[in-house]
Amino acid sequence: MMSQSFQSCAIAFIAGILLSACQDSAPEVIHEPLDTSLDEPAPRSLLTSMNINPDSKAGPNGSALFIVNPETGSLEIHPFSTMRGGPVVGQGMHTALSSDRETVYCTIGGNKDLDLRLVTIDLHWQKGHAHPEVMAARSLVPAGTRGNESNGASCHPGEPGIRQEGHGSRITEDGRFLLFSEMQNDRIRVFDIAQNAFVGEPQAHPSLYAPHGLYPNPSGTFAAAPQYWFDHHTVGIWKLDSLSGTPSFAFTIHMADSANTGAYQHTVRWLDDQRFYVTVTQEAEQGDGTSQQGVWMGDLTFRAGQLVLGSDDILEGVSDCGIAGNKLYVAEGNVAQFLAGEPTPGHLSIWDISDPASPEFIRRFSAGDGFPDDFANAHSIGVPIDGSSVFVESFSSHYLIQVDPAADTVVRVFGKEDGLDTPHGIYVQP
Repeated sequence: MMSQSFQSCAIAFIAGILLSACQDSAPEVIHEPLDTSLDEPAPRSLLTSMNINPDSKAGPNGSALFIVNPETGSLEIHPFSTMRGGPVVGQGMHTALSSDRETVYCTIGGNKDLDLRLVTIDLHWQKGHAHPEVMAARSLVPAGTRGNESNGASCHPGEPGIRQEGHGSRITEDGRFLLFSEMQNDRIRVFDIAQNAFVGEPQAHPSLYAPHGLYPNPSGTFAAAPQYWFDHHTVGIWKLDSLSGTPSFAFTIHMADSANTGAYQHTVRWLDDQRFYVTVTQEAEQGDGTSQQGVWMGDLTFRAGQLVLGSDDILEGVSDCGIAGNKLYVAEGNVAQFLAGEPTPGHLSIWDISDPASPEFIRRFSAGDGFPDDFANAHSIGVPIDGSSVFVESFSSHYLIQVDPAADTVVRVFGKEDGLDTPHGIYVQP
């Protein structure tokens, strides 16, 4: 079993060893005026993510927004230090892309010198290229705010407890509301995109324990908050007001059966308005020994959870999953092993979910078996609504890989040679 002190560290996001930079303010870059009357509609489909390497030696591309067109394979990298309307200082966490693919919302981490912020960036598409411009940087948590000691913020180097992160950003399918969590504050937030303002105050509840995001169902009536903490296996369910987006706590669902629990949860992916998959990273050798790594299913109707893919099926703790048609794509990569400095293999396994409760194995991509030889620690997955592509992201081996779900073959591989540096925060629209 892992010690309690390591459990405290394990909840910390990857920046527990990739320490968030306490950078000095970057000098402002003078840009030529941008004629926004020339703005064009965005490409039909886009992926956004960020380079989040906090080491200043990484250069300007180490902290940057990057954009991929899934149809053409074009990649654009836009450093935060030289961005129009910027600079943006600090370590990126997650992106969320508006339904018209013209605005990106980035959560940027806070520490003793920097506020936790939500940064709004307009992309200004002209002649097929983005011209990002920072439109707003909203403070969420003031600099120097102590994170809850109970959820592990104190394991970071530097002043104990001074770290804040915004995680799991998701936009409702109607494009109206942006949802995410303040993980170290055990709070959730809702932002009204049309009104360009937050919906009420941050929401806290005893069920929120290191929440990693707030994931809305397809109709935007409920949202689920997984708990990114060892030995905690409940998912909080929140009701969303249909007019205002105001969240109110509804109930919790226990990911547990007679033998196991599903703890250290990272993401939620909805099958429909009532059922969702939640990814479980904690393996039996970690924490209290009761967690069964893999994918669990939650059901709002029965308010119960069940294990659908466990240690007999999955090689590593699961960080994320995505659904394309009748297939489930599972990112296997144990973040706790990575934080402990242990080898962290990574895989993308594929499952037929014609019966969502009983997935059938199709194939698995691994390092040297369909994926690059040095691929490791599969962490995030992005899938457009039409299921036309599946992307898997690995921050530790610096890869973004595009898979064709029709044939389950690799279409494109982006890596360090393409300018990716610790990529994290994937989002795909539509």
